[in-house]
Amino acid sequence: MNSTTNYTFFKLFFTFILYVSAFACVEPFIPELTTSAERLTIEAYITNDPGPYKVILSLSEPYSSPDNNLPVENAQVFVKNQTGALFPFTHDNRGLYFSDSSTFKAKAGHIYTLFIRWNGKEYQSTPELLKEAPGIDTAYTRYVEKTLLNGITKGEFEVYLRTKDPSGKGDFYKWDHAHLNKTDYCAFTYDGEARVRYRFPCCSPCWNVVKKRGIIDISADTYFDGNTLNRVITTIPYDDDTPYFMVFDQYAISKNTYTFWRSVSTQVNNTGGIFDNPPATIPSNIYNTRDTTELVLGVFSAAGHISRGFYLNRNTAPVGPYRSAPTEYKDERTCRPCEESFKMTAKKPIGWID
Repeated sequence: MNSTTNYTFFKLFFTFILYVSAFACVEPFIPELTTSAERLTIEAYITNDPGPYKVILSLSEPYSSPDNNLPVENAQVFVKNQTGALFPFTHDNRGLYFSDSSTFKAKAGHIYTLFIRWNGKEYQSTPELLKEAPGIDTAYTRYVEKTLLNGITKGEFEVYLRTKDPSGKGDFYKWDHAHLNKTDYCAFTYDGEARVRYRFPCCSPCWNVVKKRGIIDISADTYFDGNTLNRVITTIPYDDDTPYFMVFDQYAISKNTYTFWRSVSTQVNNTGGIFDNPPATIPSNIYNTRDTTELVLGVFSAAGHISRGFYLNRNTAPVGPYRSAPTEYKDERTCRPCEESFKMTAKKPIGWID
């Protein structure tokens, strides 16, 4: 799947759990990693996008350790399709393995299996069918008002995504989204002594990227098989009445991947009350071929992917926007580069109109 960071999945997962738990006022629960045993942790996704595809291997660390994960750097990693063709992944650094995009582009309708050889052991995933993702028809907004804890009523917009599910039960989906806005400034500093904020212009076109943390948005087509789905994806602020640009990613995932993410979501949301279910192992579709009792963490996913960008209307509310006072800056002349990160990109977003 598309990613803008090089963190391992489980480091992100742990951060996610801590983030959600902080708002739930409960002690964070870290599944199955309270012992000193190291566990092989795998994050592996392939899609119908051009690639290269990435596999991240690490060893989980006990939580008394200052590091959450240790990279696995001496493994053999490859993917096999249903015809027996092998596609090797080459180690780059710190447990990151990449495919060769000139020889491997995953296709809808093909079946893929992940193989990993490391430390005298061989690990294998269950075969994953890459299904074609249905198209995103449109995205639209609906104005709603909510009452805050202080009694103040504030408006926002619900964002809906519309897609048509193919006939025949057994389709599973995952959605991601991001807000992008073109920025003129690529760096900010603060002089605490003078109490002055400075901003530096970008040397080239650049976009800010805003993603909501702690979101697992998945669904099975159990109740909408073969029908049009209008799904609430997120909410956006009503701080202006200008269009709000967002990019939506829709994935057609396998049942195994759906089960994995559903278990992650359940674990996170079932960790507060005395009547909650006890912690359970999050099921993986990867196993040790010689010792199936070994606990392996993570998932291998082959998913169809489609991405679309939309300008969302915010001019349908019966009242004016809830604007806040702008932050004051002193502008500098020296430009700064647009550094690629999970918060910033120099790549023009799909659907963006200059």
